[in-house]
Formats: sequence, C-alpha cells, structure tokens
Amino acid sequence: MSKRHSSALLVSILVRSIQLASGAEIPPLIDRPNADSGPTEISVGMWMTDISSIDSAQETFTAEIAVVLRWKDPRLVHTGNGVVRYPLEQIWHPRVGIVNETNSVSRKMPDSIEVEPDGMITYRQRYVGAFTQPLRLQSFPFDRQTFRVQLVAVRYQSTEVIFVPDQVWVRDGIKGAGGISPSVTLPDWTIEKWELKPLVYALAPHHQYSSYAFEFTAARNVSHYILKVMFPLVLIVIMSWAVFWMDPIHSNSQISIAITSMLTLIAYRFSTDNQLPRLPYMTRLDTFILMGTVLIFFSLIEVITTTVLETNHRAPLAKTIDRCCRLIFPAIFVSATFAIFAHPRG
Repeated sequence: MSKRHSSALLVSILVRSIQLASGAEIPPLIDRPNADSGPTEISVGMWMTDISSIDSAQETFTAEIAVVLRWKDPRLVHTGNGVVRYPLEQIWHPRVGIVNETNSVSRKMPDSIEVEPDGMITYRQRYVGAFTQPLRLQSFPFDRQTFRVQLVAVRYQSTEVIFVPDQVWVRDGIKGAGGISPSVTLPDWTIEKWELKPLVYALAPHHQYSSYAFEFTAARNVSHYILKVMFPLVLIVIMSWAVFWMDPIHSNSQISIAITSMLTLIAYRFSTDNQLPRLPYMTRLDTFILMGTVLIFFSLIEVITTTVLETNHRAPLAKTIDRCCRLIFPAIFVSATFAIFAHPRG
C-alpha cells in the first residue's frame, strides 16, 4: 500500500470517527471498498430453520432461512470497543437478493448493519415464505428432488464480488457455515443431504452475476401413495379378473362385475385426483394408473367377446379365452408394473 493511500485511509478513519462522535450524519458510501485491489469477499452463513411444506403441483417450497453476511470496509473503521449501526442503504453493500423468491417472501429483520471497530460489517436477515423450484416429476412418487435458495449479488460479477463460507460460523462448529435445523420434519419427504456452493447467475447473455446457493436434496416418502393410491387400484384390477373364473353361461354376472369394476375405477379416479400433481407430462404413477385402466377396460371387452361367443353356441372357445386370460392379464399387469417402477429414483 502506497504512503498516499495510507494517508488517505487514515484521514478517512479520523473524519468518520469525529462524525460518529459528534452524531453527524455520515454520507453514504456508494463505491465498493478497495475496488482497485480485487474482488470484495463476502462471507456467508445460511441456516434453514424450518421447511413447512413442499408443493409439487405449484413447484414451490415454503421455508424460513437465516442469512448472515460479513465483509470488511476500511472506510468504516472507528474508535471504541462497541459496534456502530447504520441503515443498510447508507453504506456500500453487495445488494444481495434471492433469485427464486416469490411475492410471499418477507424479511423479518430490519435492514441495518453492524460495524465493528476494525471495519468488519455484519448483516443479518431472516427470510420467510415460498420459494420457486422447478421439479422433475417424471418419477413421481418415487422421485428425489434438489431444492435451492440462491443468493445473487445484483450488479456485481464474480470479478467484483465473491462469496465464501463464513469462518466465524465454522469456528463455532457449524460445518460449511450452514445447515438445516434438526427440528425440521416433513411428513412426506426425507432430507438426505445439503450443501452450500458459489454459483454464477446468468440473468441474460453477457449479464452474469456472482451468486451463492444453499441446496438440499430430499426423497419423497412413498408409503402414502402405495397404501392410498396404488394398493386400491391393484384391488380394483384384481376384482375385474373375477370374470375369467366364471362360466360364460353366467354372462349377466360377468358383465355386472366388469361394469362395476369400471364404475369403481371412475370413483377411484375422482377420489385420488386431488392427490396428484397436474402436469403436462406423464409420471410413473400416471402410467401405472393408465395401465390399470386399460386392463380393466379390456376385461370388459373380453366379457363382451365371450358373451357373444356363448350366444353363438361357441362355448368351448369362450371358455378357452377365459382360461388364457387368467394367465395373460396378471402376467401383463406384473411385468408392466415392474417396467414402470423398476428403475431407480429420479
């Protein structure tokens, strides 16, 4: 550091100390500290205090996250042992925003900063609300998703501002300067891992800004869908197969069972429709339900076919078709189910 720069910095410190002591308003600092000495380092600590819900259909999750930012500004060095508080807009700050926040996200703490005597600045904020998250639901409900809260330094590229883990939190035993509260419980998800990492946020071509993200990966708990969505459909499909064990002479009973199976399937679809995300593409569960629907429909077609054969005095052929269907339909159902759900979570 040159003598001229050292003298200027000393004068700045003395002037600000006098202004602080006299209660005078300190003019805002607009320029980045030490802008000619490389990028400004912003230390980040992020703690997920709560995750209340995940909405697959809306592709959002509702959470509460605490964020602590620290950086050093030599222009704010002052005498004394205590901290000095300034309004956030009065000094230079990285103008951090959240890329994927919705209108429901609120800030629960005042926008102010604390400056220690050595010029170390601390900014604390607590964000509460819903955050958007594009989801890949092709494997629903056997899916695993990665959720993100992404901070971005608006106006600043990675050559101007860089984010690093907060070493104060690391020294306090918070690994990686972040984490998720042990009290967070989601009845339909299991949180598997989390990480914090620097990113580059591309607002548009040639407009890339420095960014930092908190990510956590969660796997959906499938027991609800197995017991309340898939298992009832399995029973309805098996019920439709009862027609294959009845003599074609009892065509009225066969048709009655087949139609009852179709009506039960329709009622089932109405009852489960609000539990499934409305998507423009097919999920694994959608494919499974469609497969069951097709099998029930074809069991009705088979009944009509054997009834016509019986009416035309071709009972042996009708009984042969019934015996073949006793094996064909379960085999198709089992093999199709295995093909739909065999591959790993996506």
